[in-house]
Amino acid sequence: MRFPRDRIYRPPRLGFLRKTAIALLLIAMVVSAWLYAQSNNAKQPVPVAGQKLVVTDGDSFAVGSIRLRLEGIDAPEIRQLCRDAKGADWPCGRTARALLETLLTQPGLTCEAETHDRYARSLATCGTGSQIDIAAAMVAQGMALSSEFHGMRSYGDEEDGAKRAKRGLWQGDFDHPADYRSTHAALRTNTVPAE
Repeated sequence: MRFPRDRIYRPPRLGFLRKTAIALLLIAMVVSAWLYAQSNNAKQPVPVAGQKLVVTDGDSFAVGSIRLRLEGIDAPEIRQLCRDAKGADWPCGRTARALLETLLTQPGLTCEAETHDRYARSLATCGTGSQIDIAAAMVAQGMALSSEFHGMRSYGDEEDGAKRAKRGLWQGDFDHPADYRSTHAALRTNTVPAE
């Protein structure tokens, strides 16, 4: 048995203009989504002109009401002590903070931030007229460590140079800042039982 030809469903043919319009619409949607993603991930300038600067430690500071942390480094905590080549303690945390303050107060400070850390600080890249990347300078002076992510170090060359020259932390022995934080957090949470 055969159906008559006029009863067979045939999808309408899309003309060349319709096909082109649909293709252009799809391309526009993909490009819009990509641009939206890029704009959300782009570094935004942090307003620093005329704002009060407060340096907390060797990698954290505030500009006005905005709290920032230099991206890609980890500096000693403010109360952290390190040991020099002779084994004597020295205040590496305070020294790191002093160096960061010196670098940040140079003329022409600019900062850009992209994301936040778990403490709601903006992760920033900062520079001045005389120092393009302040985090790189901190690591090169041996007063901060380069962060490592999947085997890639943010400032590996600067850290290697500081190690070879025995600058800053590398002149003797020190606890990694993350280890220092972990140890001292554990000490704060452990209480001595009353006798």
